[in-house]
Amino acid sequence: MSGSLPPPLGLGLVGCGRFGTFCLAAAADLPSTTAIAVTDVDPDRSAGLATAHRARAVPDLDALLAEPAVDVVIIATPPVAHGPMAREATEAGKHVFCEKPLATDLGAAGAVIEASERLGRRLTVDYVMRWNPLYWLVRRVQDLRRADGAALLGPLQRFALENLAADEPADHWFWDRGVSGGIFVEHGVHFFDAAAWLIGSQPTSVQALQVERDGNPIDTVIASATHPGGATASYFHAFTHPDGAQYQAVLLDWGFAHGLLRGWIPVELDLEVWTDAEGAALLGALLADSAEALAVPHVRLTGRERIDLQVTDVGGAGSWRTRHAEHAVTHRLRVLATLGGEDAKLPVYRESVRAGIADLVEAVDGGRSPAVGTADIFESLATAIAAQEAADASRSREPEHLQLRSFA
Repeated sequence: MSGSLPPPLGLGLVGCGRFGTFCLAAAADLPSTTAIAVTDVDPDRSAGLATAHRARAVPDLDALLAEPAVDVVIIATPPVAHGPMAREATEAGKHVFCEKPLATDLGAAGAVIEASERLGRRLTVDYVMRWNPLYWLVRRVQDLRRADGAALLGPLQRFALENLAADEPADHWFWDRGVSGGIFVEHGVHFFDAAAWLIGSQPTSVQALQVERDGNPIDTVIASATHPGGATASYFHAFTHPDGAQYQAVLLDWGFAHGLLRGWIPVELDLEVWTDAEGAALLGALLADSAEALAVPHVRLTGRERIDLQVTDVGGAGSWRTRHAEHAVTHRLRVLATLGGEDAKLPVYRESVRAGIADLVEAVDGGRSPAVGTADIFESLATAIAAQEAADASRSREPEHLQLRSFA
């Protein structure tokens, strides 16, 4: 019938642990998908999840790929299996939604991308920052243009992540680099991608270091990257904290503005902008409708979102100059945006995963690339691996001590 919606795509899930369960729940009310089959190394776990979603539990990946009704394979296993499974699924003619990272090495990632392009299959990775309303708000502010075409904020100069994350049990696969790929690969790819997305370029160089836990696995890593035009990014991950003492934030700096995104899944934004009357009017118009300013494709807002704009007249402050620009400053604007506070974290996370799956389905039906495409996936993994290699190759040097120094 003309104008009718395409039939829903069948989902097949590999890995019925915590995240796989979360993925199916996130997609459960999408009219464009339906759960068909699930598989896991634990048959009881897959049977329980299959029952919950009226799907079939199958013994392994081969059996799942043999299901003709499965169109999209969701991969939610430990990272070392991502690349081989994604390639096998693609070669079987399936589209793939993969939990990050796509693979733990670039060879495996490249093989999946080559197969997807050769066979015309859609491939994406679950980069939830790409579907977060506060990241979209930041992008919209960055896109504001003056009457002469100049960007209101100018280029982003600094992206700085502080991730004081929860410790993991000693026997968790996360600590086994052969399984997880290490912190930069397993976790950092989210933020390498987010920084490149906001800055608008991939890094040209990366430096890094890492810290071991008393001879046990590496639990703290730091990386710094340089981008074209002089922008810098830094990433600190420490998986050393109790759950209740976690803290995550991203500092953003444009010279005439700086902001702080709070939360591993950001739920708060504090943005300060110094500008003139034209800039104040532009920002005020953008924020007049908070739902529109925070809108993200396929993401359902809860109604708890709020944007407060505080404007202070600083007339007489004169002309301010940064590395990139100089213009008059007459107003200080503070933007306080919330998605509902800490209680919103889980629903925001769920909506972001749901949006990523919905976008993949839309890409399949529309014959386009997913919003998080193969170049994004490969480049973020390449940055993560470069950071890991830089940390492995570090040549630390012990500083001299004054009391031991001879000046004779």
